[in-house]
Amino acid sequence: EAVVSAVNKGGIYAYATKPWDENDLKLRIEQAFEVQKLRDEKDTLLNQYQQVFDASGDPIVLVDGRGSVLAANEACAKLIGMERTALMQTRFTAHLEDPSELLRGLKHRRSGSEFLNVDLTLRNQQGDLIDCLMTATYMGRQGDHKDVFQAIIKDISDRKQEEKHLRKLNSDLDKRVAVRTRQLLEALEDLGSFSYSVAHDLRSPLKNIAALIDHLHSHAEENKDAEACAFTERIAKGAQRMIDLVDDLLRFSQTNNRELQCGSVDLNALMSNVVEDQVMPERMTQISIEVAPGTRILADAPMLKVVLHNLLSNALKFSRTSDAPKIVLAHREEHDRDIISISDNGVGFDPKHKDLVFGAFKRLHQAEQFEGTGVGLAIVHRIITKHQGQVWAESAEGKGTTIFLALPKAHRVKAELPFAKTG
Repeated sequence: EAVVSAVNKGGIYAYATKPWDENDLKLRIEQAFEVQKLRDEKDTLLNQYQQVFDASGDPIVLVDGRGSVLAANEACAKLIGMERTALMQTRFTAHLEDPSELLRGLKHRRSGSEFLNVDLTLRNQQGDLIDCLMTATYMGRQGDHKDVFQAIIKDISDRKQEEKHLRKLNSDLDKRVAVRTRQLLEALEDLGSFSYSVAHDLRSPLKNIAALIDHLHSHAEENKDAEACAFTERIAKGAQRMIDLVDDLLRFSQTNNRELQCGSVDLNALMSNVVEDQVMPERMTQISIEVAPGTRILADAPMLKVVLHNLLSNALKFSRTSDAPKIVLAHREEHDRDIISISDNGVGFDPKHKDLVFGAFKRLHQAEQFEGTGVGLAIVHRIITKHQGQVWAESAEGKGTTIFLALPKAHRVKAELPFAKTG
């Protein structure tokens, strides 16, 4: 009986019969040693896997092709809220909120023998839903089970809750932004209408004042009343300054509402036209246009003409006290932009104030020295911004000023709010 038991339970690898061959016996012993060594390595690996399986902080479960739980670690039992022994008596699908959701996820997330980052929702024993992310691996056929799968599960409930919270915050923010934007647009529309109305209402009485003052001035001259003449001249200058300011405000308001109509513009012809409109014959020799004939740029021609009018007007004004005034209108190409520049050798300004010059009502010189309303460069900035371009200034006191305009070669259509930075 002892011999029979040893044969049946001893894990005999092979038999050797007498008389045995020495070489054959040696080969069998070596093979038996290798087999035993492989068995020991397998047992060691299984033991290590079992240790990792049991100690893992992530829930791990082994299931067969029907979803029956073959093994589960403590983390998995804790996630579902059951004892391990009880859990292994159930089907894993019984703990899913929607088994069909898992099937759809497995179909879409398959990569070879793995199923990566599959979303599933578990329901624990307390009835709470748990959002999870699962990675499953097909382990092949094992024992009496046709197919075995290992699933590693991560509880992402906190992350899901945070995502929901962020989505709600974004939704609320979008709603608030939409409301604020609508209110701002309405306010801007009302402000534009108000400004336009006020400007028109102011212009008419100012024109009447100017006309009456001109009549009084003529009457004072006829009576040779020097004091009255001086008073009427001062009033006339003030009225004219107010009229100019109202006109500039109207133009500033109109640039905000007018839609761009960009097309190909002959830059040389446009500059020549602006020069002819503004420059007196005695100053024509002071103007130089350094633009190649036939140069074309993409812009709204009427609005660009307003820009050039304002810039040339400034150049003429601030260079008139120079010994040899010189104004240069030039153009160059730079990558995907057209760069237009208007330079003068006038009084210039302190370069530390170069960011202020494009703000509405920003003046860097005394009104008694140089006339103006302080709106012209704000209009320039707004028009160039509507073209999705850039405008900047370079200057030094006593060394003149250069204003640069950069316009994109290809007009990019973009929805914009009907207002732009002016300072």
